[in-house]
Amino acid sequence: MTVFTNKRILLFSPYGCTKHYGVAIKEELEKRGAHVDEYDERPSEKDYMKIIIRLLKKKVPQIFLRYIQDVIKENKTKDYDYILICRGEAFTPVAINFLRKAYPRAKVILYLWDVMRNCVMDDVLASCDKVMSFDPEDAKKHNIGFRPTFFVNDYLQVNEMSEFDYDLELICTLYHPRHKMIKQLRKNFASQGLKFYAYLYVPGLIRYIQESLFHFPFYSFKEINLKPISIRETVEVLNKTKCMLDVNPPYQVSLSTRAYEAIASRRKYITTNKHIMDYEFYDPNNILIIDIDNPVIPKKFIQTPFNSVSEEVLYKYSVAGLVDDLFNDV
Repeated sequence: MTVFTNKRILLFSPYGCTKHYGVAIKEELEKRGAHVDEYDERPSEKDYMKIIIRLLKKKVPQIFLRYIQDVIKENKTKDYDYILICRGEAFTPVAINFLRKAYPRAKVILYLWDVMRNCVMDDVLASCDKVMSFDPEDAKKHNIGFRPTFFVNDYLQVNEMSEFDYDLELICTLYHPRHKMIKQLRKNFASQGLKFYAYLYVPGLIRYIQESLFHFPFYSFKEINLKPISIRETVEVLNKTKCMLDVNPPYQVSLSTRAYEAIASRRKYITTNKHIMDYEFYDPNNILIIDIDNPVIPKKFIQTPFNSVSEEVLYKYSVAGLVDDLFNDV
């Protein structure tokens, strides 16, 4: 385990509905002795900022550079040992050079937890001392380290139950084309007599109206949620549920965090992502791969108990394992 006694770390990570992942990394670093200053990896959580970054970050780099300059000004008396950037969609080589000039001793680590087809980061890779990606294809294509995502420790607190209210739960962001999959799944599960809990999150009223008009049929407010579910609420749902369901786009190769949350929670995992078979914790007793066009879930799969996962595997996919992999050999 890497120790960070009296090390100073500048951390950039996504805020908004995924902020708890950055918080978990910060807490793990602090537990090991580090002094951590954490900032959002982009100037604003608003949707318009995401659009600006994707369309204009190379043409109008000043938008993000002003933000980086403000961060540097707030920490002008500090001498960082490491700068850890998680996702970092807004970063450019110029922004990283600004940070290097301000903190010349710092090693820069970039951890990509979005696929590069969604965020163009090719030009940033060479500016960092170490780069890792959660996506095996991106890692291979760009000759960078492969590091899957992780679960936060809250999921280890899920109770081992013998009686449940639900056979399945689905907690996800509702977007096109996922809605078609969900409609099909609901219909199919009802015909199988399965008890199904769904928490469908739409990030904001504007997005809800936009998606309803252009992509999926109207969902009533009873069916959707305009705020993300909290970790505490998710754990409460899992305490009453036998299996976790995860619906991935057909092109997705990397695993979502839900796969690791399932093994931490000791809950069976149902997914549309066949690439989970490439991972060492794949066990057909615990993990079921379904065909989205004909999603059949055998009752035997739901009724049989979960096979325990080794402590070594749990550590590997924990936030502690992530921190070890990111900071080793830097």
